[in-house]
Amino acid sequence: MAARNSTKYFIIALLLLFAMALMGFVPQAYKLYRIHKETVKTHARVEQLKQENAQLEQEKINLSDIHYIEKVARDEHNMVGKDEIPLFMLEEKQDKKGAVKK
Repeated sequence: MAARNSTKYFIIALLLLFAMALMGFVPQAYKLYRIHKETVKTHARVEQLKQENAQLEQEKINLSDIHYIEKVARDEHNMVGKDEIPLFMLEEKQDKKGAVKK
């Protein structure tokens, strides 16, 4: 019977040691998980910034091209050449009943 009690206490002691080790392991594992998640997010942001940088480099190159500047001026700023007359097209809109509005 004494052997049975000592075995029981030994198992309880092992379970307590295991529980203590687990309590130390879980917070560390969670911390590693958060760090990994943040690393993945940071790598995605770096890739996004690399793409944005490449686009800005291309824009920088384009801004040294006079034809590109002229295209942007015409398309985005409605500018016209020296001897040109600007034309503005108005879109017709329809209301819910199908009548055309101007």
